[in-house]
Amino acid sequence: MATETPTTEAADGVSTGSRGVWFAQARAFTDRSLREVRNSGLMLAWVIAFPAITYLLRVTQGTETSAAADASVAIGTGVLGAMFVSLFLFGSQLATDLEDRRYAAYRSMPISSSAELAGRMAAGLVLAAGSFAVTIVVAVATGAAFGLRGPASVPVVLLAGVAACLFWMVVAVPFVVVAGNKRVASMATTLVAVMAFVLTGLNGVVPAQSPIDGPALNYLPNTLATRLLVAHLVPAENWTELGVSPPQLPTEPAFLALLTGYTLIAVVAGSVLVTRTLYDRGWWT
Repeated sequence: MATETPTTEAADGVSTGSRGVWFAQARAFTDRSLREVRNSGLMLAWVIAFPAITYLLRVTQGTETSAAADASVAIGTGVLGAMFVSLFLFGSQLATDLEDRRYAAYRSMPISSSAELAGRMAAGLVLAAGSFAVTIVVAVATGAAFGLRGPASVPVVLLAGVAACLFWMVVAVPFVVVAGNKRVASMATTLVAVMAFVLTGLNGVVPAQSPIDGPALNYLPNTLATRLLVAHLVPAENWTELGVSPPQLPTEPAFLALLTGYTLIAVVAGSVLVTRTLYDRGWWT
């Protein structure tokens, strides 16, 4: 059973209140999550290649587009890949542990539920970053043009990327708990990712294709993060010509604060959900 790795340090009698033990447990869950994906070549290839293939299918339809427009679509599709990793892969691993009744063992061990969540999230971020990077590389190879607005764009890009993942990882938790079945949970979370992508106009990069009211695209978690990435990674001046605007891109500080709030809420909500529903403990341990 894979329950041994995340609990080795705690099982030796060290209190879970120790910061060192917390980090050791988090790292153990990260290593285990990455190892499970690495051992499944088909799953790894699908997770990494899916968004890049989706992008290629769109840009090879024969329609003439600019390098900046292709870059915008690549970012929207890359965020889809990050969402796919966060919902499907993160949720699939949780569902597997539930099906294998590992949480019955975890509950009897001095494991920190927040350390488990942090470890799984760290693994998810690594895989999501890989999926996004592959999409961007494919886009550059097919003529898309990217460029940072300036040094100040770096923290914004990092925040947007992390926020786009953490929110959807937390969304996966209730789906897994309610489904109680890996197959059902995987189908449901995949459907959520695809529907969010399509209904928001490729995560907000093509507002004209979305039935959602334009200004709302600057407030939804997936579209806010994506549109911030576009604003800071695509070297363009006329956003209307690219089809990204209206609405105006969310470049004001208030939108950064909103995205930061989404991220913090996701982390807190995720910890509460895991602690209450999977570990059957209090609100925060």
